[in-house]
Amino acid sequence: MSSAYPMASVPPPLPPGWTEHVGPAGQIYFHNVLTQESTYVRPLPALPVASSKKEKPKIKTPIPGTDWLRVETNEGNVFYTNKTQKKSVWIVPDEIQEAVELLEKQEGENRARADQEAQERSLKDAEAEREREIERVRSEVQEAVKRKAEEDLPLDEIIVSKKPRVEDQEEDEDEDEDESEEEEWQKEAAAQLAKEAEEEKKRQEEEAAQEEEARKAKENAPRVPVPDRVDLSIEEGKALFTTLLREKDINPLHPWDTALPLFISDPRYVLLPSVTARREAFDEYCRERARELRASRVKKEKEDPKEEFEQLLSVEVKSTRVSWTDFRRQWKKDRRFYGWGRDDREREKRFREFLKELGEKKRALAQKAEADFFSLLREGGIAQEGAIWKEVKKAISNDPRYDAVGSSSLREELFNTFLKAQTKRSSPDQTQAPAADATPSDLVDEAQSHKDRKAQAVREREEKVRADRQRLQADIEKSRVGLNKEEGELQFRSLLTDAIREPQATWESSLEQLRTDPRFQHSVLPPSHQHHLFQAHVNQLRAKHLDNLHGLFLSNAPSLATEFTALPVASLLASLPVTKLGFDVFNLEQEYGRWQRSRTSDARQAFDEMLHENSFVDFWGRLGKIGGRGRGGNVDMKKLAKSVDITEMTKVLKGDMRYIMFDHVPEQRERWLRSDVARLRGIVINSLYSHRDVFLRELISNANDALEKLRLTSLTNKEVWDGVSSLNITIKAVKGENGSNGRLIITDNGIGMTPDELTKNLGTLAKSGTSEFLAQAETGAETTNSGNLIGAFGLGFYSSFLVADQVYVASVPAKTRENPDPAQYVFSSSSEDNDFATYPDPRGKTLERGTEITLVLKPDALEYLDDLTIIELVNKHSVFSSSFPVYLFQQREEEVTEEAPTAETATGDEDGAENDEDEAVIEEVEEEKETVKKTVVVDDWTHLNAQPPLWTRDSKNITSIEYSLFYQATWRDFTAQPIAWNHFSGDLGSGVSFRALLYIPGKLPEGFWQSAQATSTKDVRLLVKRTFITSDLGDDYLPKWASWVKAIIDADELPLNVSRETLQNTSFLRQIKQAILKRIIQAFTRIAEDDPDKFDEVQKVYGSVLKLGSVEDAKNRDKLILLTRFATNQRNSSSLDDYVSNKKAGQKQIFYVSDVGKSVSSLSKSVFVEKLQARGYEVFLLTDPLDEIVFQNLKKWKGIPFQDAAKAGLQFGDEDLDAEEEKAKQAETKKKFEPLLTWLKEQAGGIVRDVVISDRLVSSPCAIVADASGFTANVQRLMSASNHRPDASNPTFEFAKRQKVLELNPRSPLIEGLLRRVEQLPGEEEERDLEAEDELKEVASILIDGALVRSGFEVPDSDEFLLRVDRVLRRSLGVSETAPTDTTVKPAPPVDPEVLDESDYEPKPDFIVNQPPEEDDGKPRVIIPDHLKDKIQIDMEEIGDDEYPIHDEL
Repeated sequence: MSSAYPMASVPPPLPPGWTEHVGPAGQIYFHNVLTQESTYVRPLPALPVASSKKEKPKIKTPIPGTDWLRVETNEGNVFYTNKTQKKSVWIVPDEIQEAVELLEKQEGENRARADQEAQERSLKDAEAEREREIERVRSEVQEAVKRKAEEDLPLDEIIVSKKPRVEDQEEDEDEDEDESEEEEWQKEAAAQLAKEAEEEKKRQEEEAAQEEEARKAKENAPRVPVPDRVDLSIEEGKALFTTLLREKDINPLHPWDTALPLFISDPRYVLLPSVTARREAFDEYCRERARELRASRVKKEKEDPKEEFEQLLSVEVKSTRVSWTDFRRQWKKDRRFYGWGRDDREREKRFREFLKELGEKKRALAQKAEADFFSLLREGGIAQEGAIWKEVKKAISNDPRYDAVGSSSLREELFNTFLKAQTKRSSPDQTQAPAADATPSDLVDEAQSHKDRKAQAVREREEKVRADRQRLQADIEKSRVGLNKEEGELQFRSLLTDAIREPQATWESSLEQLRTDPRFQHSVLPPSHQHHLFQAHVNQLRAKHLDNLHGLFLSNAPSLATEFTALPVASLLASLPVTKLGFDVFNLEQEYGRWQRSRTSDARQAFDEMLHENSFVDFWGRLGKIGGRGRGGNVDMKKLAKSVDITEMTKVLKGDMRYIMFDHVPEQRERWLRSDVARLRGIVINSLYSHRDVFLRELISNANDALEKLRLTSLTNKEVWDGVSSLNITIKAVKGENGSNGRLIITDNGIGMTPDELTKNLGTLAKSGTSEFLAQAETGAETTNSGNLIGAFGLGFYSSFLVADQVYVASVPAKTRENPDPAQYVFSSSSEDNDFATYPDPRGKTLERGTEITLVLKPDALEYLDDLTIIELVNKHSVFSSSFPVYLFQQREEEVTEEAPTAETATGDEDGAENDEDEAVIEEVEEEKETVKKTVVVDDWTHLNAQPPLWTRDSKNITSIEYSLFYQATWRDFTAQPIAWNHFSGDLGSGVSFRALLYIPGKLPEGFWQSAQATSTKDVRLLVKRTFITSDLGDDYLPKWASWVKAIIDADELPLNVSRETLQNTSFLRQIKQAILKRIIQAFTRIAEDDPDKFDEVQKVYGSVLKLGSVEDAKNRDKLILLTRFATNQRNSSSLDDYVSNKKAGQKQIFYVSDVGKSVSSLSKSVFVEKLQARGYEVFLLTDPLDEIVFQNLKKWKGIPFQDAAKAGLQFGDEDLDAEEEKAKQAETKKKFEPLLTWLKEQAGGIVRDVVISDRLVSSPCAIVADASGFTANVQRLMSASNHRPDASNPTFEFAKRQKVLELNPRSPLIEGLLRRVEQLPGEEEERDLEAEDELKEVASILIDGALVRSGFEVPDSDEFLLRVDRVLRRSLGVSETAPTDTTVKPAPPVDPEVLDESDYEPKPDFIVNQPPEEDDGKPRVIIPDHLKDKIQIDMEEIGDDEYPIHDEL
């Protein structure tokens, strides 16, 4: 057995009852003697199982005042169940928590009282025992005294059974009685034990007798004689032994050891001479018997598939509405479904026939049920004319014939039909009267018409059946033709396989041979189809031999450079494929050429696939390991930038067979490799960057690094920079002619690059000069610090190709001792070129030092030439990333004033020069010269990052004005000043330090409350080394209550991907999230403690936000709830701690009342707080929708539960202090108003659950409060207003709505008057006053509806309520209740279906506005309104030069 398992792993022990065996085929199997089960899988020992004792209820305790039960199980567990709601919970429900606490308190008191009683009882028992002992000692002493008198014994020899003497005490009168009862109990117990012992003895004797009888019967049983020797052949012995096994019905799966006890006692066991022969016969029997059982099972499955299909239909199809599609979809994988029928058509046909049969059966049953129902109505005798169905239904509903008609509406219809038949039968004269008026000709015509209609209906049915039959026959014929075609194709292909084996065979040459075969003669295929199959067969044979020939080519020509002449042509011509194909040398050479061309094409395709797979695999492999492309990782990416080179990638390809295949053309292969550079660049561009806007950020970051490297290098090498000249970055947009071929130039005067550095850093993918500079600084080659160096990947330059087709990089390195006059070189590359070029700049030396990048923009990227777009990109990504100024070249037009040119020429200027110096100089007053305005274009460099990063400065040196200005400039929020800000820095413990500036805006963003589910955070900006990374931190990054915050987070280092667009690790985001929430709460807390007046203003903006946070943010709930404020009846604003500090003595509840939409002053007058306010209790007045949700989530505050004043369960806390007189007075009041409570409960049964005397009302006559498990009016309104409106048919919702209690104020005169009226109603034995009852019911209805309205609920029927109020008003005003109202109105015009123009349906203005003319040509005109045009006439007169009118009529 050990060979089945390796020695290295010891198999686990077998469970009890299992044994290991080896089968006839040598395979190990396992058998269980107890369960007679065998398996090839080794069973594992069972794991220890806990006790299977079922947990059952042990003690059920009702919760007083509720429908709940507390159940203790036999395991000691406790749970709570409600039979009414059919609900069980393991924890105490909130609605019965107070009742449970009260019950536990009572139980504790009962247990303490029981313990005290038990202790007292034990003391009494001890005292009684002591008295009995005293009495016993006294009796012994008396006996001793008697014996002394009789025997004259000395008193010292008297022994009192080792008990101390006690003084005499009084005898207990109950001792004798207790002793007699104890003796009787002991006697009864002894008798019972004796009886049980006797019964046990009898049972043992009977069992012994039965065992003895069984032993004797076994001894007397006839024994089968076992012969000593039987002379049989081996075959005969095997046959008899097999017969024995069959008679015993030995299981073929049981091993020999298990089956042996079943037949070893049979004489036929010894018919075989040895145990080996018996084992062989046993194994042979097991194999044969297993095959028989398997065959019988298969035969049983195939016995009658149609019967199984019929059974499936009868069991599963119960309705005639079941469709074949649904039935097939559900059962198509069941053997009963697919086991019968040639195809789905046959099964569908039978399915539809079954549906018809089922419909006929149901129709027959329905007709029988209707006939039985008519018989039932006829037998009952109660279905007479004028009978009512409801009364008849009660009388016959218990009869089975009533239930046979399944629909209640059908029963009522049959009942009405029966009544109509009864009516016609009772009045035959009336039914026959119309027929008597008809003439004989009319009767004949009617009969003929009926006959014609009947014949027409029969013809239509016949036509429909005939059409269905023809359609079915066509489908069957089509199916038969398709089947015959498939069978014909199979037969013809088998004929071709047997007859045609030569690839050179033709149809004409093979036709005679094929005609001799019966499969050809009886083929159903047309000749064209046969010819097509023949050609396909011959092509298949030819392709087979060509494949063999190509295999020979491959074995003799492993290289693509092998010529045909190098092949063993003679050997190939003698090969079987060439012989079969009939090729000569010429054909063979042509086939070889075709094969080589196809092979070369496949190899080239494989080479391209290799490039796509492996040429970048080194880079992407390392990138994936360290967390590139958005995945997590912890390896420094600077190591990747230093080690990845495209030359290293080509080394990977040289070991690939697809690369080796082109060793004969190395130059061409190298060209193919170089041509892949453009594709690699495309991978970099399209894979790393998802937004093309980032190109400017990357280039500015590179320029910043160049300037920073110059500054750091100058610390040790003063020749590179004098430390005085300015360092800056400039951006210039040059628009091409006609708006095309625009260029964007980014220039810096930084460290610059030599020609070798241009080729190395820009011509090699993933080569980072910054990374190498940092590596030198880290290894000590440079003694400088890292400064504000951003780049580390060596891929930022390639982002230029996102927007540019061509890139030129001109660069001049800094001066050094070795190179005092460096030359200017240009690096040129294109997004489509396969190579790059580095050459001297033909323009000469245009730069003193630094780098100039010129981007020739793509046609779809010309938008980046716009100054506003550039400013927006810099402000978004790089306004803080560079510590050096960034300038943008702009041109603007300005108007300047110049002197107008004059035509006069100067005369005598030369003469004046020769005048005598002594000549007097006469100053002449110059006349003012004419000036003209001229528009000129002014060049200007705009400083884009003039604003320094405020968060990098010390907060002590920043003023409030600076904080506010930075807030407005960064987030463009000029509507309100920020309420507060928090300037902080820290280290999250993961080695990432950061600085942050957080603002609390002066108002919430628009739409904050309209989008309840949206939690997008767009105003938290994440920066790395002052470079903007992202503001999209995810939809659910911050909770809803904090999504309005505006913050800047600037980290020194983050695990970014190569594009710097996404974080590789979200642990930093989780940590910074907690820091933001913590700082928000600290800011609010500081305002609340330091400036309460300002905090009141904060509450107006963020009061509801803080409440929302205390609901949705469980982690910070305890901190946020301290910042919430609520109105009370005593204060405008109060916290929960303020309320607790103001609670009354003994108060055990925090009272509140809520009503959304009401004002605080209106809610303070609520009927529910009358007594609370009158007694001086403070009550929270909740008017905000979130207020009640906050309280429901908290449930308690500092252990004190919240209590809705509009719900039952209101307790003031001093009820136990009421005097007995007060309690008796309350009981008397309840008894006094019992008639009114009973009567009102009947009237309001459908609205409230109960009517009670109120202890909360002061002036109001009544109010309706919600039960502990019911809905208040505010909750009902909130649920109705929410999107998830509860279903009115929901029983839970309906139950909660009905859980209302009507409370009456016994001190109200209205209630007292209503009580008197109810008491005056006549009793049951007196005559009823219906008018008085109706009037009183109307008063009660108005009272109940008024209580509903006063308590905030809706009345069930507002129209009926207003009608009742109208009647009461009429009676109070002396107006007749039945006085009608004049309802005459003007009728509508006649119907006019004509549709007018759309303008005719627009409303006309009440006044007319004079519209100005559409076009003003400057000429004078008179504007007349349309409604005055017909009333005004204007006469025009011509006026001459002398200003007199010209009259033509003269």
